[in-house]
Amino acid sequence: MKFITQISSIIGIFSLLINNTYAKSINPTSNVDKPKSKRDDNYYLIYVNNTLGEINLYSDSTNQKRQESFIFVESLITEINDLIVENKDTYRNPEKIDEIEESSKLQKRKDEDQELNTFNTSNLVYPISSIKERLVLYSYLSEKLVKKVKNLDNIVDIIPQRNFSFHEYYSKEDILNETHWKNLSVRENADLHLSLISQGKYDKQKIGKYDSNYYYPSTAGKDIDIVILDSSFNFNYFEFSNTDDRIVKCAANVSDGRPSIKDIENSCGHSTLYHGESVSDTAAGLKHGAASRANVYGVSVATKGAQFSDTDLLAGLQFIYEKLVRPHKTVINLSLGGKDIINSETHKQFDSVLSAIEEKGGIIVASAGNDGELIGKSSNSIFIPCELDSVICVGGITTSQKTSIENVYKIDQYSNYGPPVDVYAPFYVINEIIKENRIQKIEVPGTSFSSPLVAGLVATIMGENPNVKYTKEVILKKLRENGKSETISKNNQSGIIANNGKHIVYSSDGKYNGCGVYAGNRPCSPDDNNNSKDNSKDNSKDNSKDNSKDNSEDNDNKPIIRKDGRCGPYYGNAVCGNGQCCNSNGRCGTGLFYCFFDCLPKYGDCY
Repeated sequence: MKFITQISSIIGIFSLLINNTYAKSINPTSNVDKPKSKRDDNYYLIYVNNTLGEINLYSDSTNQKRQESFIFVESLITEINDLIVENKDTYRNPEKIDEIEESSKLQKRKDEDQELNTFNTSNLVYPISSIKERLVLYSYLSEKLVKKVKNLDNIVDIIPQRNFSFHEYYSKEDILNETHWKNLSVRENADLHLSLISQGKYDKQKIGKYDSNYYYPSTAGKDIDIVILDSSFNFNYFEFSNTDDRIVKCAANVSDGRPSIKDIENSCGHSTLYHGESVSDTAAGLKHGAASRANVYGVSVATKGAQFSDTDLLAGLQFIYEKLVRPHKTVINLSLGGKDIINSETHKQFDSVLSAIEEKGGIIVASAGNDGELIGKSSNSIFIPCELDSVICVGGITTSQKTSIENVYKIDQYSNYGPPVDVYAPFYVINEIIKENRIQKIEVPGTSFSSPLVAGLVATIMGENPNVKYTKEVILKKLRENGKSETISKNNQSGIIANNGKHIVYSSDGKYNGCGVYAGNRPCSPDDNNNSKDNSKDNSKDNSKDNSKDNSEDNDNKPIIRKDGRCGPYYGNAVCGNGQCCNSNGRCGTGLFYCFFDCLPKYGDCY
């Protein structure tokens, strides 16, 4: 399926860059809590200093009622309960108080012989934990009530209820320090094609278990337009359901060289290949896409088999140039290509229109092709659009589900390669699309999908830095900077792997054999600050050779305080200074989540 070049008057044909032979269906298989407004009513944990001592919460109350501690707690509960009743008008939603009480009454009737908690006098406030002098009460309070309860005697602090996840094996702080993102989002147990572009190379000699999370800036391409010129689109399903946060729509249908805006909105084009559906999901789907908050505009082009005519492509590109390029806020994806004679009129026209889009402020990303060929070396033919100067060309690395993770870091046998290819990204992707009137989960191969993955990655870079005037050269510089440590080669042709700026490689089972960014950013010596280089155990030994035996003996009994605020057994047994506490994540700080929960007393203060 090559671009027809023999006679210039013959309509040229471009092929979709998908390996149809290998496309296959597979059987189908996180919600993030939005922060509440500070003025909202909320559930709170009330921390109390009970100097009278520990009480049992789940035992016969008759054995405790005469204890001073029991009387103190019961009195405090009554006092807070009365405050809630008397200040019901301070709640934004006072009906919630009635709901709590009614719900508790129904539950009591249901479980009247199974009540465990000794303190059942109030449903609006009750104890949930009592260890020695530490008592914790649970209550639903208004903002004004929080202030009033805080003024009561023996109240240490009042903190909004928060949700704990399973122990995180990654460090948000380290990731933000490395990437300089404003905030971090994590898609846990993500597709391989996503997890690969948000970490450095996995090395089983250093990492216990591959980390399948996708790490990305929380802006996720916000306010960036991804324009996709392809076969067909259908956005009427969950992968594009967040239309309150972005625009997702068809922009035009192109057929016989004429764009049309009739009968378009959430679906457009007709193709049994479902190529555009997979491309758009890879670029910006909520679960399978790189930029889940980017705007998406589909421009469908009539297909003949697995091919487009140059007539429709030129018409579609002209429409994009005139109507859809928002300067320095637009990424255009072209998952297609074909060969032409160098300096033919067709070559010149594609070069002209794509150069015009670039000059207007559009970033063009295109696929390298699936012939397994070295490109960019021919003296008489050119692969369009990949080899054009205005285009960021994307090749593929081997990422089939059947491939062991340590073998993915090589150029796929079917991907074109060579000097015109700027960056390489996963060749195989997982999508969920509407196919044959039902949602199907499929694995598809081809640089057709490497390209939109990079287009989405580019959108996340642009969305994170809205004040930067992005051009092709600025983006290329960023991609090269991010990929310079993640290189691959084939037949003496080298390339870089697409990366979004996060290189730290974590082990999902927390087991490491080494240090540095390729081993969980673990320190190689007590003084290391946010390691930027990969070092092995042997290197850390070498670094210690400068210290004489006498000096090391003198320092044995001196506590180590690291400059980066890390502490604990994984950080050279460093301790926290200035009255700070060391938590189980190896960080120094103050407050309940450093000094109360999982506090390590050996390495700092604890409550």
